[in-house]
Amino acid sequence: MVYRIKATIPISKIFMRVYEVRPEMNLFSFNRYILNNLSFGLDQMVIFRAFNVKGEMTSQYGMFDLGSGTVDNVTFADIIEKGEVHIEYCYDFRNNRIIYLDFDGEDEENRKLTYPCVVEEKGHNPGQFADKYEDYMYQTTPVSGASASFNDEDDDEDDEDDMDKPEEIYDENESDE
Repeated sequence: MVYRIKATIPISKIFMRVYEVRPEMNLFSFNRYILNNLSFGLDQMVIFRAFNVKGEMTSQYGMFDLGSGTVDNVTFADIIEKGEVHIEYCYDFRNNRIIYLDFDGEDEENRKLTYPCVVEEKGHNPGQFADKYEDYMYQTTPVSGASASFNDEDDDEDDEDDMDKPEEIYDENESDE
C-alpha cells in the first residue's frame, strides 16, 4: 500500500502534483524528494504544519523539535494515524510560501515504480522565491472589441484557401546567372 498526496499551491488553480509515498517514509526524506522534484535549493529551512479534518492545526514538524517531533522521526503513517489529513509545507519562511499537501487516499503499490514518485502533474514548477506563481502556458491575452468578432464561415474559407496555394519550390538545377 502507498499513500497518495496531492500537492497544490493556494494561489494557483493550475499547479498540481500527486505524489505516491510509502507509509514508512519520513518527512525529511520527502522534503529532499519534493525539493529536488520542484528544482528548489536544498539549503533552506522548511516546516510541515499538519491539520486535522476540522482544519485545526494539530502539529508542526521541523528540523528541530517544535513539540510534535522532528522531520526525520515522523512518517506518513504517523501523520495519518493521528488523523492529520492536510499539511502546509512552508518552503519559504520569509514570505510564508506554502504548498498544500492533502491526503488523497491509498493505492496499491506498483512494483514497476520507485517510491516516492509523481503520478500526476499539471503546471510548471513554482519559483522558490518568486513573488507569485505564474504559468504562462495557461495564460491568455484578452481580445478587445472588433478584433474579437469573426465569422466562423469566413475563417474556414481562409483555411481552405491557404491549403490550395502552391508552395514555391527551389530547383537545385537553377543557377544564379
